Amino acid sequence: MKLILSVACLLLVGLAEARADEEPVFSGPQPGETLPPLKVRNVLAEEATDVGLIEKADGKPVLLVFFHKRTRPAFGLANALMRLAKTREKQGLVSGVVMLTDDPTETGNWMKRIRNLLPKDTLYGISMDGAEGPGAYGLNREVTLTVLVGKEGKVTANFALVQPSLPNDGPKIARAVVDVTGGGKVPDILSLAGNRMRDQKKRPAQRPKQKPLPEELTGMLRRLINKEASEEDVSTAAKGIE
Repeated sequence: MKLILSVACLLLVGLAEARADEEPVFSGPQPGETLPPLKVRNVLAEEATDVGLIEKADGKPVLLVFFHKRTRPAFGLANALMRLAKTREKQGLVSGVVMLTDDPTETGNWMKRIRNLLPKDTLYGISMDGAEGPGAYGLNREVTLTVLVGKEGKVTANFALVQPSLPNDGPKIARAVVDVTGGGKVPDILSLAGNRMRDQKKRPAQRPKQKPLPEELTGMLRRLINKEASEEDVSTAAKGIE
């Protein structure tokens, strides 16, 4: 009986983790919603200037990458997306990476130090609205990246990424970008990444999701570990599980 109880507890923990993995994460306006005005400070320009990305797009396709947390996988994905964006400029795509921070001065100085690692002639700017970003966007600071694709002033695809992965997330975002810029063949996003990031394909980026337990088994397990259950109830549940 003790062994069965131990196994039951482990199975319930696994069930909770599986359901947590499956819960969707939201950040920013969802598909079909309006893209609010967005001002970004281009601190890498010769003279720092503010750029209104949505106003600049004026209904044309847009790709926005909001940076909540600085991680290597996040930069690998963001850089690859900006290189992809360069290939779609003739289709009218307007793009930019938006750093979210409570210390714009420190972030700006840091960006200047790493500017040689960023794709040339792409916009990497800073939101002056703090780590939460522009209030109208409703961004979730618990994620690492929020990627928005849009056209005609509305969102067409939203990617809220807790653990960004170039090989897993890159192709899906690339597909969304190609769709809003006239369609066609989707480029190999890995080929657009820096050398340091290409080997991500060799490593699994995320733990595989666990399959949820059948509801019938879940109910038996809960009855088994219920402190108020009678000995007869526990015995019946244990036999059912076996």
